[in-house]
Amino acid sequence: MALKKLNMRLKKMKTITKIIIGFMLITFLLVPVTTQLVSAKTDKIDVKEGQDAITITTEYITMKIREDKPHFIWWNGNQSTADEIYNVQFNSIQEYFGDDEFLDTRSELVGGIVYNLQSNEYAWDTEILEGDTDYTITLTLSGLANNVEIQFIIQIFESDQLLTGTDQIIDGLTEIKFDIIVKNWVFTEGAQGLGIEALLLESQKKHQVRVRSGSDEENGNKTRTMQYESEEYGKTHVAYYEWTTFADVYDDSTFISRLDVSNTILEESSQGVGPGEPEESGTIHHWLTYPNYGDSLTLVHDPSLGIYPESFTVSLIILPSIGGILAIVFIVSYFRKRK
Repeated sequence: MALKKLNMRLKKMKTITKIIIGFMLITFLLVPVTTQLVSAKTDKIDVKEGQDAITITTEYITMKIREDKPHFIWWNGNQSTADEIYNVQFNSIQEYFGDDEFLDTRSELVGGIVYNLQSNEYAWDTEILEGDTDYTITLTLSGLANNVEIQFIIQIFESDQLLTGTDQIIDGLTEIKFDIIVKNWVFTEGAQGLGIEALLLESQKKHQVRVRSGSDEENGNKTRTMQYESEEYGKTHVAYYEWTTFADVYDDSTFISRLDVSNTILEESSQGVGPGEPEESGTIHHWLTYPNYGDSLTLVHDPSLGIYPESFTVSLIILPSIGGILAIVFIVSYFRKRK
């Protein structure tokens, strides 16, 4: 009888060992598969034009251009919606005045030319071009005073691209670059420069998301950022809005000069603006400012926006290990109950 019980226990142990080995093999075999899904490029970009938005989709990011206007909303992954949706909405372009070339207060915005970029009074023309490895979407607002024309030229690439004049890379499939182009602006006498206002926010409000100025480590040598930081993902940055610290000026196609681009935050609802310091959830009134560069010329500036895919993923080493441990605990508990 004792020998029989011993044989039965040995058989059970062999069965448990086989099952554990099987689970271990499965969980560790998942590592290269999952790694491939996270790190590999799909080389696929999908662009669709609907009634209320143009939608750009890759494996890693979804972005909508709302109502053919410069209102960009984006989120992680290839899905119709998400618990966190990040916004950059360009609201206005206007002149500013004051004692120097910097925009310091809203009072310096009084008295000059201003256009509401979200107004229904204006009709933006839209053009979508598909390249071999990229898409280009152009929004054009024309018919303004002095034949002024404003364009947002949006591009997404399958592979990484060096951002000219910087050490920054436009990341393929996770980052969307856009040029802001202003043509034929004639400055009001005494205007110190031109400002473009954008509202920065997270619109779902399901998680606590802070919008803060980028740190030195997050900024490039010639770029600055605003970072979207999520409590849900360990108080880490999950998305960003980035721009170069310079803009180029042309006379038709002839290069004239390079400007220093400044930025400021007005009416930020008691939100801090120090580098790396978290700000309260809410709407950031963010301004890009360009010193007066002369009349009837063309201004070109390069912002971008994107996500950090790694912020949304669980460690690929920890995940199989946890799975293996849970499997072992389950199996041991199961056979103990059968004793």
